Amino acid sequence: MIKFKKMHGNGNDFVVIENLTKENSLSKSQVIKMGDRKKGLGFDQLITINPPKKSEHDFYVKFYNSDGSEADMCMNGVRSVGAFLWEAGLAPKKPLLLGTKSKPILVKPTHSKKVKVVLELPSQEEIPKAEAKFLKKCGLNKYKFINAGNRHLIIERKKIFSYDLDELSSKLRKRKFFTDVNISLFSKHSDNLELRTNEAGAGETLSCGSASAATASFNFNNKLLLKIISAGGELSLRKINDKLEMIGPAEFICEGIWLRN
Repeated sequence: MIKFKKMHGNGNDFVVIENLTKENSLSKSQVIKMGDRKKGLGFDQLITINPPKKSEHDFYVKFYNSDGSEADMCMNGVRSVGAFLWEAGLAPKKPLLLGTKSKPILVKPTHSKKVKVVLELPSQEEIPKAEAKFLKKCGLNKYKFINAGNRHLIIERKKIFSYDLDELSSKLRKRKFFTDVNISLFSKHSDNLELRTNEAGAGETLSCGSASAATASFNFNNKLLLKIISAGGELSLRKINDKLEMIGPAEFICEGIWLRN
């Protein structure tokens, strides 16, 4: 039996399990069963909260996609982890440094149901020439390749909702370079950016925090604040020197006990 809580961060939904009071070992097949939206619990990612691996970290967090693969990190997820720990009394309601597979993330409580995340400003990376040539063949010319703790291909288009993002993502991920890359479409508006993301291992989600951070990183220009609008809701992002600050919801849906193997 495994105790869990179901949460969401801006529509990005998670099953959260703490391995602090009791260690729960999960196989890949178990994660896949739990992730089934018809016969299981259903989630974009399953999150486990574990004791820290480094003395300077408060906890170590693992993320698993619904296909059973391990994800590097998830910013909507770390906000949910912060809310989970504070609500359960497993940590004092103060800033927490969470270790992840890619990089540590600082989460901070606010005076509302929203949680603040502080991270290093995502960095732009070069795409190999062969992959850039392939993107051009696909009719993609306006894009950035960004590392936000996980890898993102961010494509600019005027109309993002009429585009078949699933088909594009499937086509790109047949190439080894894009296997674990999150693929997003965004459009610019006067006071916000609209965003859709197909996450590696999970498919299209209602929101992707790291894709929002990646997209915001090269769109601030002279603005101090950017709002990213996705199907799940709104995230607010602010650039502070070489850091990026994100504020968004982290809410509880339900809790229960997983009885299946």
